[in-house]
Amino acid sequence: MKTRLAILMALFSGFLSAQVEMNYSYEMQYGNGLEDKTGEKYNYLENLLDINTYYGDNIYVYTQLEYSDPPVFGYRRTRLDSMLSTFYIEYSHERFNVKLGDLYEMYGRGLAFYTLQDQNIDYNNSVMGLRLNYYFDNNIFFSGLLGKKKHQFKFFPTSRVSEPYSHMLNNIALFSINVENEIIGITQYLYKHQYSVIEYDLIDKIFVSPSDLGQELLNRAFTYFESGIADTIYTDEHNLSVYHVLGPFDIYMDKVWNRYTKIYGNEVFGSRFYTSVYTEVLGTGITYEYKNYFTPYLIKSISNPPIVYREGNSILASRNVHSMNFGNEIGHQIDLNRNINGNLNILANLSLSHRHQMGDMESIGLLDILLMKDEDKMYDYYPFRQVYLEMNGWAFSERL
Repeated sequence: MKTRLAILMALFSGFLSAQVEMNYSYEMQYGNGLEDKTGEKYNYLENLLDINTYYGDNIYVYTQLEYSDPPVFGYRRTRLDSMLSTFYIEYSHERFNVKLGDLYEMYGRGLAFYTLQDQNIDYNNSVMGLRLNYYFDNNIFFSGLLGKKKHQFKFFPTSRVSEPYSHMLNNIALFSINVENEIIGITQYLYKHQYSVIEYDLIDKIFVSPSDLGQELLNRAFTYFESGIADTIYTDEHNLSVYHVLGPFDIYMDKVWNRYTKIYGNEVFGSRFYTSVYTEVLGTGITYEYKNYFTPYLIKSISNPPIVYREGNSILASRNVHSMNFGNEIGHQIDLNRNINGNLNILANLSLSHRHQMGDMESIGLLDILLMKDEDKMYDYYPFRQVYLEMNGWAFSERL
């Protein structure tokens, strides 16, 4: 369908060539060698072409073409009908905005809906459909979205392609209203209904996985093991987010209440909560963040909530410092940022996280995570602590 739509747009552009503006971005990656230990050949050839097309002042078309034989991660794309990896068309008006095609959208901080593409790891959780924003006035606008798409999973970070048939078909419908005024700040309410058809091949992988989800499924629904029966998961979510400035504090809060069905199971209740507070004290910027995510039996596919810890970007240090559990995790983060004499910046960060208390796990407190002393007591919580300090700046400006 995307290929047909792109061809129609190309033909249409011929009639409007005098009003068309286009810009391109091309990227090529090539490499070859041998895999570690195995000695197997490792090679890749990726070609990515991004095309941005503007028709007058109101129409924007984005097209991404990929020829990969093979890519670093993902499937080969050599046939004409597989080269169009992303396509959408957007029409803007004074009172409304419409987008049709592959939808990459974020509502709030992504606790209920956040779709994105990351070519570096072959991650793409977009849905194919229609998104409409209607601006009632300067302070109120409505948004609606309908879409569906298959979402594929990787069970091992080293896998170059997604597992065969390990996918779920997501069907999404959501509606949101956004209100802004001096009393309540910027407030958004969102309702989302999702039903996802999960193929048994994916369920089978979950059955035999060592994850909490896999162990719970194996203990509760063992009679379905090797049954070959697919299942449909229903999820209903209510999302409320608020941003307000109170004196010297910038406060943001985002809460999701959801009801979802377990695989081969009944309906259960879950929630996600995220908040951040920013202020400045004696020239030092201070940000505090808190997360509390508890949907342990729900498979995350179209939400990407904040991780609430600092990701490293050094090429010499490990970047995978923490294995995030988006379905069961509590975390805190304090970030300090100060500029000294205009040429030196100091950044300091403390991040803590752990899982919820479940079953017969012993109770722990925040101080236990901070001190990391009683490891046997905390083992089931998967505790995480990170201290980060950075100094950066410049000297001898315009003299060297």
